[in-house]
Amino acid sequence: MRVSAASAQRVIDIVTNFPSAVFQRDVIAGAREIFDHAGYPVNVVAIPEAPARLAALPFDKQNLAGCLVITFVLPDPVLNQLHERGIPLSLVGHQLPGGRIPGVMTNNRQGITMLMEHLIVTHGRKRPVFIQGDLLQNDGIQRYLAFQQEAMRYNLHIPPEFILRGDFSPEVAAESMQKFLTHDPDFDALVASDYLMAESAMNVIKASGRRIPEDVAVVGFGDAPEAAQAGLTTVAADITELGRRAARQLIGQIEGLRIRGLTLLSTELIERETTRSQPN
Repeated sequence: MRVSAASAQRVIDIVTNFPSAVFQRDVIAGAREIFDHAGYPVNVVAIPEAPARLAALPFDKQNLAGCLVITFVLPDPVLNQLHERGIPLSLVGHQLPGGRIPGVMTNNRQGITMLMEHLIVTHGRKRPVFIQGDLLQNDGIQRYLAFQQEAMRYNLHIPPEFILRGDFSPEVAAESMQKFLTHDPDFDALVASDYLMAESAMNVIKASGRRIPEDVAVVGFGDAPEAAQAGLTTVAADITELGRRAARQLIGQIEGLRIRGLTLLSTELIERETTRSQPN
């Protein structure tokens, strides 16, 4: 591959909290594909805790071509400071008010709408439990709000105890489901804000003696080989494509284009055994 002199001298930083986590890993893979093709060296910067000040960032600002920032690893004031200094930025899974900094997100509302319609209209479920994601992240907030809106649209009464903490952590989701089941609740469906939480909660449900999907239909947001192996009904969100789109946005800005606003990627319903009616 031929690398231009300009790109060889300047580096793109991909900024994230945990590069090995499933979402971050797939975003980085998609972004690398585009950056490598364009000849830009990439530096993955892991920042476990959000810095309060721009000066705390471990950037080589003299050789920095631009930053691709995943989720909430950098707080909004720091992002605004970077933008004001003229550093090209592209956000994944995050959006700033006003849309000055371009971003790419999955269409969370569309995905939850598909899952709820599948449960309620197609399979006649009326008492769904919802496992939240991280409510400090846009994906977690938007999926929770979409669930509430769909429950209102179908005139469902969702008791407060039917909203479980998940934090996008399979361990937290399993613990929340275990506590929930100790009260022997009357529920017939589970909607999880991501597929990993759905899988872990599903294992707890099975261990309690409830049948899936006969007693409890289970769905989760996002898709991966692990979800297919578990037979989990999901909405597919192409996380690698999120990384590709964000990388193209960033390269466009580096090359002088003015790019603003939010790009939403569509989702697709994939029905599997956790909701599929069993043959007689």
